[in-house]
Amino acid sequence: MGGDEPQPPGLGPATQQGRTYNHGTLSGYTAGRCRCDYCRGAFSLYRAARRAKGKDNPRPRRVRETDGHIPNDWFRRNIWNPALAAAGLNFKPTMRDLRHAHASWLLNGGADLQVVKERLGHASIATTERYLHTLPDADETALEALARTRNRSTRSITDGG
Repeated sequence: MGGDEPQPPGLGPATQQGRTYNHGTLSGYTAGRCRCDYCRGAFSLYRAARRAKGKDNPRPRRVRETDGHIPNDWFRRNIWNPALAAAGLNFKPTMRDLRHAHASWLLNGGADLQVVKERLGHASIATTERYLHTLPDADETALEALARTRNRSTRSITDGG
């Protein structure tokens, strides 16, 4: 055999871990273990045969299908994480924490439980009622709402409307 011909199959050079493998194996070539002429030729023939069968064409760029909402990972990488870093908080709030705070503040401000249920997308009012535990003055808020309603209806009767 001359020096320009590919070497015959056999064991290739040992890796740093001391492992050897047969020349011409795809795993050895793709892992970058051997770039000898024989391995390079074997890999080239393999790829040419696959392309001839219509395989291994470059894939089109992956497109994320959404329902119109911003994808979670995009929002997290581009908005949420930079905002947390800029805020310099000593804790890491989650989206669930924001939902909980939003619901609690709405209820504390006197929002109707049904309205909060619909805003959060809860199927059951019982799920929304879990947020009521955060309202230490829920009784006072309910009485104030009742008083406002009673005052409004009293005014409308005396005003003639």
